[in-house]
Amino acid sequence: MVPAMIGVWLTEGSDEPERRTVDASLTMRLVPDTTELAPARQFVRATLGGWGLSDQAAHLELAVSELVTNALLHGEGGIDVTVELHGDRVRLAVEDEGFGSEPIRVRAPNSTGSGGWGLRLVDGLSDSWGARRVPGRTLVWMERRLPS
Repeated sequence: MVPAMIGVWLTEGSDEPERRTVDASLTMRLVPDTTELAPARQFVRATLGGWGLSDQAAHLELAVSELVTNALLHGEGGIDVTVELHGDRVRLAVEDEGFGSEPIRVRAPNSTGSGGWGLRLVDGLSDSWGARRVPGRTLVWMERRLPS
């Protein structure tokens, strides 16, 4: 695990980053292999637990599984998983070294049941989410407001 203080957030529907103060941020680098799904979930659980937010772990563990799986299926190269805390929000971002031409959006599940569910789940688990592609990088993020 490598600590990272990231101060640029991407707002949904915008290609322009929004500057925000980040209270806490940790990033983990994964190799592109399905054996990295469990460590990604453990990283999210441990990070949230360290911030006293264990009650949020289940939702974000499911989301990180879906986002890392999408990066493995559709992306390339190493994968960075970042968990950020900003006031009353937790943000999860997954970034890979791929740059596809297809828009990143919620799709209808296919008839075999083997695809089309990932971003649908992320959409349901988040208060907002979005994606951005720049040459050589794809970033998909979700944000969840903490309960009062």
